[in-house]
Amino acid sequence: MGSEVELIEETIEEFNDVENTVIVAVGRNVKESKSLILWALQCFAGMKMCLLHIHKPAPLITLVDGKFYESSLKQQVVKAWRELEKQKMHKILNQYRLILDEAGVEAGKVWIEADNVETGIVQTIEQHGIKWLVMGAAAEKLYSKDMSELKSNKSIYVCQNAPPICQIWFACKGHLIYTRSMKALSSLPAGKETMLTLCHAIDADVEVKSIRCLENSMKNGCSSSTSTHLMIDDTKDQLVQSLSDMFLEKPQGLSSSELHDKLEYAKTDAENSKQKAFEESIRRWRAEEDAKDILHKAETSENTCMEEITERKAMEAKLSKQIEEIETMKNQRDEFIKELQKVKNQKPELEDQISKARDTEKELEERIIQAVNLLITFKESRDKLQDEVDNARRQIKKLTKYIKEDTTTNLSQAQFYKPSFMEIMEATQDFNQSLKIGEGRDGSVYKGILRHVRVAIKMLPSLGSQSDAEFELEVEVLSRTRHPNIVTLIGVCSATRSLIYEYLENGSLEDRIISSNSKATTPPLPWHTRIRIASEISSALIFLHSSNPQIIHGNVTPTNVLLDSNHVSKLSDFGISFVFSKINDPEVSAYIDPEFVESGTLSPSSDVYSFGVVLLRMLTGRPASSVVNDTKCAMEFGNFVEILDLSAGDWPIEHANELADLSLRCCEKNPLKRPNLVNDIWKTFEKMKDRFTISPVEPECHRKIPSYFVCPIFQEVMKDPYIAADGFTYEEDAIKGWLNSGHKTSPMTNLQLEHCDLLPNHALSYAIQEWQQIS
Repeated sequence: MGSEVELIEETIEEFNDVENTVIVAVGRNVKESKSLILWALQCFAGMKMCLLHIHKPAPLITLVDGKFYESSLKQQVVKAWRELEKQKMHKILNQYRLILDEAGVEAGKVWIEADNVETGIVQTIEQHGIKWLVMGAAAEKLYSKDMSELKSNKSIYVCQNAPPICQIWFACKGHLIYTRSMKALSSLPAGKETMLTLCHAIDADVEVKSIRCLENSMKNGCSSSTSTHLMIDDTKDQLVQSLSDMFLEKPQGLSSSELHDKLEYAKTDAENSKQKAFEESIRRWRAEEDAKDILHKAETSENTCMEEITERKAMEAKLSKQIEEIETMKNQRDEFIKELQKVKNQKPELEDQISKARDTEKELEERIIQAVNLLITFKESRDKLQDEVDNARRQIKKLTKYIKEDTTTNLSQAQFYKPSFMEIMEATQDFNQSLKIGEGRDGSVYKGILRHVRVAIKMLPSLGSQSDAEFELEVEVLSRTRHPNIVTLIGVCSATRSLIYEYLENGSLEDRIISSNSKATTPPLPWHTRIRIASEISSALIFLHSSNPQIIHGNVTPTNVLLDSNHVSKLSDFGISFVFSKINDPEVSAYIDPEFVESGTLSPSSDVYSFGVVLLRMLTGRPASSVVNDTKCAMEFGNFVEILDLSAGDWPIEHANELADLSLRCCEKNPLKRPNLVNDIWKTFEKMKDRFTISPVEPECHRKIPSYFVCPIFQEVMKDPYIAADGFTYEEDAIKGWLNSGHKTSPMTNLQLEHCDLLPNHALSYAIQEWQQIS
């Protein structure tokens, strides 16, 4: 391509108002040009803005095997390559436009195609008469505070070769580095016309002075015109110099040669006027000389001789100039001959490259053909495999029916342990009162041994409010519930309406919350254990609420939070039938959601309310009936520390206040104002987990490894326990390895899993960490 500038037609209109438009030259580096644009917006607020980008097309196209000229490739490939380059360029310009749009400035964009960026800018200035231009002075990495000169070859070229009518600001990294301007001419109201008017005045003054000088020399009988001419020249030069000093100021950091270039335009007009004045003075002088020819023959002869000498010198200068031009032409011819020879020497190499390019093109075509054939083969294989997949799916559908039937049969056979009435009598020693560990409206609880396993047997009242259907529903709900912090149902005896649970040695949480009026004989729990138990309760509630179908506990009280030998908490006794029976109990009704009392409908927020009361009791040890109001008053007066249960040890005040505030939010009467279990409550315990120190709870904790700490697959203490769809907890690597190997059944029950999703068991993880620290 040649060096001519190619301006896109659709953008020519951007140059219509060059008098009031600032042109900003931007490059491919959006980061560096962004600072240039922001500087221009700040300095030229209120003026029109237009972006100028010189697009330099790549002369070579890179292929897999090397580089080749455009002529060696097919036109379609070249066209696609050029189109790709233009898309990239427009993407860059759109980024610049986005910067201007964010600043609230509408600006045009112009992109020009040229082989050389700096010549493209200069030719664009000349072609469209651009008056105001902003461009970069150097790359931003070259910027320094002392920088006062242009560092970029492009900026130096534009500064030296741009028309003088264009004022240019060179900036770098948001700082003005250099200005190429004519400050005096720019400040005059009439612009160029004022300068020309002053130049004509100089011409007239010089003309008058020259005539007077000639007249004085003739009167004085001077025979030399050389001094007169020199006097005219000196006078004119002095006036021009004074005019230049008046209108031109040398910019800071500008060299003398650059200042001379800036003055060239003004001096041209002055020289023309000087020549005209000189010719007019000679004409008048000759007229006077003819009139006084007789009196000044000697002077005329001398002047004629001087003219001949001047003409001879002019001829000699002209001849010398012609000789120099001829010598220059000879040098140019020699250079052209050398270039021609160089091209001839390169011709074989270029021909060889063209030949290799054609061979590569043929090779690529062959590869494409092979790829197409391979694609056809793959497509046929895919179609064949698809048919096989369809057949396999049909077989799976047939087998699914048998699997479902088999699963149903297994489920019916894999029910809970169902002891007989005699076994219940034997386990409880005929319901010996010494084995009774709990009693209430919902029945009595006995501890006993069934088949060498210590269990807790809950005897439901046969004539209670709970119907047979409700009893079956409760059993069904409990049979599907498996979580480390929920009491495990081992068996059921329908004849005696009895539920057999796992036995938990340390009783209920109610027994371990000590207050001033409490008669409990067990030692109180330390504060860090209480915080851990609260997080375990929230984990169990999250599991129940996320079950399908959703399960609402509806009866979250310290009495229904049981503790095993390692003080790991487990929820028990959940079901709506229990709640109605306890509304009239003042101590128990304090845990019941007021919204439920009014509407009779349980929701997840009902469990949140009860959880808030339980957490306040663990913090203060006060009765449930007054703990909410006592805490509100203490928090309002800023003395919550005075109602803390000091039997739990030295509470960290910051954590205690945070938990008290969380509890009061849980106890809001409006359910919409209560916090979310997952997003608020659980995250609070997660953040607090690493902030409190865990100390030993019981000395016997390190004597043996709890069975539920051991992974059923690896038979080792778990590090990352995860709950599977069967309700059992496994080591993460163990259960994932089981599922990834193709198993869709439970490793414990061998029954089909409903899904393969895993849930992290944070509560068990905390318990294992605590046990490991105290062991």
